[in-house]
Amino acid sequence: MGSLNHDDKHFPEPPDCRPPRWAIWLLNHFSPAGMEDELQGDLQEMYTYWLKTVGISKARWRYISAVLRLIRPFTWSRTNWNNNYTQPETFVFQPAMLPNYLKIASRKLARNKIYSFINVLGLTLGICTCLVIYLITQYEFSFDNFHEDRDRIYCVDAMVFGGRWNCVPGPMPAAMRQEMSGIQTVAAYQTYSASTTIPGDKNEQPTRFEDDGSVAIVEPQYFDIFRYQWLSGNAATSLSTPNSVVLTAEKARKYFGDTEPDKIIGRTIFYQDSLMVRVTGVVADWTGNSDYNFSQWISYATIPTSFLKRDITLDSWDNLNRSSQVMIKLAKDVNPSQIDAQFISFGKRHYGEKKGFAAQLKPLPGAHFHPEYGSMSRKASLPVLYTLIAVAGFILVLAIVNFVNLSTAQSMQRAREIGVRKVLGGGRPGIAMQFFTETLLLTIAATSLAVLMVKPVMALFADLMPKGVHFQIDTTTLLFLLLVIAVTTFLAGFYPARVLGSYQPTVTLKGITATPGSGKGTLRRGLIVFQFIISLMFIIASFVIGSQLRYVLHADLGFKTDAVITLGSSRNTSSGSSAIGSDKNMRKQQAILETGKIAVLAGKIQQLVGVEQVIRQWKSPMDKLHSGFGGGGLKNSTEKPIDISFHFGNEDYISFYGIKVIAGRNLLPEESGREVLISETCARALGFADVSKAIGRELVASPVDTYPIAGVVADFYENSFHEASWPIVIRHDPARETTIAVKIASKGMAAGELQTLIDKIEKEWKAVFPEKTFAYSFLDDSIANMYADDLRTERLTNMAMGITVFISCLGLLGLAIFSTERRAREIGIRKVLGATVSGIMVMLCKEIVLLILIALLIASPLAWYFMHDWLQGFAYRTALSVWIFIIAGAVTISLALLTVGFQAMRAAMANPVKSLRSE
Repeated sequence: MGSLNHDDKHFPEPPDCRPPRWAIWLLNHFSPAGMEDELQGDLQEMYTYWLKTVGISKARWRYISAVLRLIRPFTWSRTNWNNNYTQPETFVFQPAMLPNYLKIASRKLARNKIYSFINVLGLTLGICTCLVIYLITQYEFSFDNFHEDRDRIYCVDAMVFGGRWNCVPGPMPAAMRQEMSGIQTVAAYQTYSASTTIPGDKNEQPTRFEDDGSVAIVEPQYFDIFRYQWLSGNAATSLSTPNSVVLTAEKARKYFGDTEPDKIIGRTIFYQDSLMVRVTGVVADWTGNSDYNFSQWISYATIPTSFLKRDITLDSWDNLNRSSQVMIKLAKDVNPSQIDAQFISFGKRHYGEKKGFAAQLKPLPGAHFHPEYGSMSRKASLPVLYTLIAVAGFILVLAIVNFVNLSTAQSMQRAREIGVRKVLGGGRPGIAMQFFTETLLLTIAATSLAVLMVKPVMALFADLMPKGVHFQIDTTTLLFLLLVIAVTTFLAGFYPARVLGSYQPTVTLKGITATPGSGKGTLRRGLIVFQFIISLMFIIASFVIGSQLRYVLHADLGFKTDAVITLGSSRNTSSGSSAIGSDKNMRKQQAILETGKIAVLAGKIQQLVGVEQVIRQWKSPMDKLHSGFGGGGLKNSTEKPIDISFHFGNEDYISFYGIKVIAGRNLLPEESGREVLISETCARALGFADVSKAIGRELVASPVDTYPIAGVVADFYENSFHEASWPIVIRHDPARETTIAVKIASKGMAAGELQTLIDKIEKEWKAVFPEKTFAYSFLDDSIANMYADDLRTERLTNMAMGITVFISCLGLLGLAIFSTERRAREIGIRKVLGATVSGIMVMLCKEIVLLILIALLIASPLAWYFMHDWLQGFAYRTALSVWIFIIAGAVTISLALLTVGFQAMRAAMANPVKSLRSE
């Protein structure tokens, strides 16, 4: 029969009163063959009645609802009904059948213990990995999401002097207020590193607190951007005057005990022993995670009225302080790109034709993934986080693929079961529901085990876990688990339900067990190839990352790092960071006082037994902290200025680190700091093909100073291998050499003796600096810490490699067990006919090897692309060798053969009498 023609005879109503055309088409397309006219006629009569009784809107909804209830589940075209076997089927799931589905599913799973165990184990690993990574990503992306109008708050990312210093010139915030439109609020702030002293009452001694990175010097507008609950004082006036400070409630309790907030107002605090401020406000603590978790805010007006003005320049566009930042809040309906466009003309007004200034807005949450913005709290690595998310997805997909693979492999065993069900009246919806129920039970069991495994896994990888990540079953976590269960059940159960539900009883009950459309196992082979593509990509990635890290950690750095200990901190200026520009901005008086104490301490340490050499320096040759100048060059030269990086130390600096002088001479003892050494790269950047010709020339190394070049040293690495080293200048400046480096005579020294020596060094430290915390680090460890993110990536990749390979081999094991059971009679016949054990093993294993080779051919270019892109993040890197791909393939094949080899040997050595007995 054909479908009804929708003419005026059947639809006498006006066109706007007809049922929705798409609903008519849907009913016509999905109606069982031969029932189109009957169904459409009945529904049309009902629709006409609904029009008269409830109106056109409700009539259409009822018509659509009736059509949807009549749609047959798991039907893709009406030809699915056009078969030789027809039977009445239930269109809607019957809840009364659920206990029966659960009973049959539990029996099936109990009967197939090996397959159930493999599936549950694979899914457990996948779900546990997803859950742990979900907890990490939820925590990392929660930072600064609780602020009011957070989508309008941005930090300014500036490039000055051609370098991205992650700071802004001092006059820039005020200029932005006057010259730029579309900005509601501008607030400058400076991070400030200083110890805190609370004066005692009457006979009490002052209380001293070490710097904890919680101090900031801020403009009053800061509290217009970040809203706090004020317990005492107010946002409008508390920071409007010099020498004022606002504390959080927690910090106020730490300093003044349980004193009421109102009674804390007016109390005195000393920062760095010489900056006296008074408390003018107390605010409640934030409860959310934030990278702007300062707890002490000193008024910006304090800078020009105190010694801070010698460190923090607010009126010069050419001098930068590395701690200077600015936050803005956009006006409503203003796009960040509108502000970015204004920065072009803004830079030209203040820098003229000088190139090198650029700025753009960065959203507030991005501060958590950038080490220079916000406070000095722990930052996250966005690439590592994305790697984690990808790992979770891949592992869960592999577990689901395992499930589908084993389910379809067992389909031939269940073919007759399905045929009997259909003969007894079972329909495709019921059969599909049965398979979904089995999948759901396995998924729930796997999820339960995964939840139990979370805390042990988090404890095992505690060093990779952020400190704030905790596992608890709250609403969001429960919703995530339910989502994982639903998605896993659907993805893992959909294909088996569709394929197995399509079996025809007229075929399966005759003993024909070929899977319709299976292509003789093509699906299973494809899934195996897919699994090993993922596994091989992780194996190759693990090899490449390991190779690069071995290269960066064991490369010749151009200086010696063995047995070198660094004491103190190179961040000891008042602002807690280095200045860029003329050294005349340094606090000379304090520097001289500090230098004298450091010289005394260095002399005492030099006298200790076991100490080979002691020097004073600003930083080690390879360090994250830099002082640079973007206008370097030869005096009176017309060549383009170059960027130069300063290292500060006297003549002992060269011998201490074993740096080679390749031209000229070393700095002279007691030299006044007028001469400098330059690196070989610096000499070439200055235009000298023969570096020896640079000797005696004068180097412009600051806006006002020039220095004669005394010698040229061999190049050495000063940054992590992620960044190319700048041209280097080494100069002696006692005011900058505030760190002590100690070389230990470590040969023959036991671990206990080393600790004893360090204890003696600490004792000398306390004698000279009783108010400062003793801290030390081995240079080797400090350099390794520069690759902390890369080392975490390596561990994550290795972990992902282990899990993916394990899941893939787990699936192979299940398929091997199934295959040998199914081919037991074939193997028995082959043995009777003279086949050898080795021949049978080769027969059972050769297909696996072929599939892995195919996977290797596909995975290799993909892995090369991703790893080549990853290596671009290093200025100095290893090459991608073809041997990495060959070794990865060999390792994978070996693991696969180990997995299936035992089962293949067991099948090959089995007595053929047992398998042929039923014949």
